[in-house]
Amino acid sequence: MEKFSTRTFKILMVAAVVLLGVLIYSLSAGSSVFSSLFGTVAAPLLTAGTNMTEGAKEFVNLDGMSKEELQALYTELLEENRVLREQLVDYYEVKAENASYENILSVKDAMPDLGLTAASVVGRDPGDVFYDFTINRGSLSGISAGDAVITEMGVVGVVEEVSATSSRVRSILSEETQIGAVAKETGENGVISSDIQFASSGKVRLNYLTRGTQVQPGAIVTTSGAGGMFPSDLLIGRVDSVERSNADSSFYAIVTPYVDVKTVSDVFVITSFDGKGDVQANLPEPSPSPKAEDPAMTAQKGND
Repeated sequence: MEKFSTRTFKILMVAAVVLLGVLIYSLSAGSSVFSSLFGTVAAPLLTAGTNMTEGAKEFVNLDGMSKEELQALYTELLEENRVLREQLVDYYEVKAENASYENILSVKDAMPDLGLTAASVVGRDPGDVFYDFTINRGSLSGISAGDAVITEMGVVGVVEEVSATSSRVRSILSEETQIGAVAKETGENGVISSDIQFASSGKVRLNYLTRGTQVQPGAIVTTSGAGGMFPSDLLIGRVDSVERSNADSSFYAIVTPYVDVKTVSDVFVITSFDGKGDVQANLPEPSPSPKAEDPAMTAQKGND
């Protein structure tokens, strides 16, 4: 039994017990991934780890170690813990990349003619009322100004500025963004636009609906392909209500986009698709936001 009381064995035993405790704690208190993969064994491991720790206290006489030995052991365990945490961070990064690849594959399967480049949101201006943002891909990744930006849920915006390794994206909530759109149930075409008033509530407008519009709340709005910037049939949002414009005799629909551009973190840039750049129809200028009519103007109209 003499060999079991050696300094080397003590150090190895303590390191094994502590590292096992760290690993068990990481598995039990970590992400849902660890819970799903190791949930069935986490509970018995915790119990076993506790029992082993208590047994180790009796087996290993820490009081017999010098201050220098304990300090060296502590430093060694800290380094081991740092390595384990770095490995855990690497795992999460790989998991996020895999999820992104799965999203790309799902979108490509649905629309095989699309050229897609995955990107992550890396910058936002807190004072931007239209929630534009910067992504970590640029011209070196084949991205150009005017490229459409989407997620697997729908339209996000348009690439506005491009550098070698990053791009500025103008969101669908921007007053400068115009997208040819169609209400799928009725086939009625219009133009998606927004302004400060609508952007503040995360809404956009489907403009230029006719007086006899059949668009109803709940209708699904997709891209029409008009303008050649977006391919057709990309999801945009769902109709909340249909209103009459104060500017002219047309109607417009208030639409909630499927993608919340205020919080989106991962996107796809459409770098190519069949018909890109082919202007199928000229997009009309969007109507101004509805405003209360000036009483003086109303009186003048009455006098006329």
